[in-house]
Amino acid sequence: MQSRFAFLVLIGWLGIADISEVQITAIQPIEWITRGSTGVDMWAYVAPDGDTITYSRTLDRRTWELLVTNRRGETARPFLSASPAVSLTRGAWSRPHRRLAFTGGGSGDSDTAIYVADATGRDVQRVPARGVSTQIMYPSWMPDGRSVVAVDYGAPAGSTLYRIDVATGRSEALTTPAEFLVGMPSVSPDGQLIAFAGQPNRGVAYDQTRNQIWLLPISGRPREVSAGQGRQPDWSPDGRRLAFTSSRGDSAGRHAVFIVDRNGENLTQLTDYASNAQHPVWSPDGTWLVFSAEAAERSDVFRLARITVPKASR
Repeated sequence: MQSRFAFLVLIGWLGIADISEVQITAIQPIEWITRGSTGVDMWAYVAPDGDTITYSRTLDRRTWELLVTNRRGETARPFLSASPAVSLTRGAWSRPHRRLAFTGGGSGDSDTAIYVADATGRDVQRVPARGVSTQIMYPSWMPDGRSVVAVDYGAPAGSTLYRIDVATGRSEALTTPAEFLVGMPSVSPDGQLIAFAGQPNRGVAYDQTRNQIWLLPISGRPREVSAGQGRQPDWSPDGRRLAFTSSRGDSAGRHAVFIVDRNGENLTQLTDYASNAQHPVWSPDGTWLVFSAEAAERSDVFRLARITVPKASR
């Protein structure tokens, strides 16, 4: 009883709305997209046409190539005509504007910057970001296609979300490290909410295993979406639901794909923990998710997979 009371006091102190703790299990069969690779395929994102998928692959676990395939895993090839950096990761499409933002840097995520490419992969520009460190990652587009929200892991006081104008590089801090330490963001389709993985700053180092999923209004304080560990959020195209991964309920610390309504209701587990799912992303029509899953024969190999998403309850 005392621990439950303490939890409720903490919820009240953070200003978090009532959170449903009821979980639905609706495990979906996995359809593999990439096959045969002995590396790691990560950060898949479905392009505006609903069939093309960009993703990053590493064979040495330090440098990444930005590739493109389709939902059947056919004819994988480099997406860019010329690489602007040694390692290319964390691609995210602005589907209405047909542009891809991604992180480029050195080996092992050193000296990172945000880049933007057109749909052909030929016109690539580095975002001249000002006021951020060389550990800026995870761009997520604002609906206007003129700015992205990204996390700066090298910010002086701790990881911070910034909104960055892709043309001018002007940056604006959206979170305060003294209150929250943050990870990957995802901007809602209407631009009014930013989902992010993060944790209240309690004076200890940032640890992504303690992250939960929060919603940050354009003006207001963050609120938690669902009780329990969570990371890697992505908005459904209609803005009604979030996909994310969580290790809640798994003693081995493996992750499964979950979806939840934006108000915290209908928390649903869609994959089992054996797949150790990473970075789920919605298709443009909202009917399926692409993500990375651990290969059955080797725990250090991840390939792209997809699942069908159950229809939202009315």
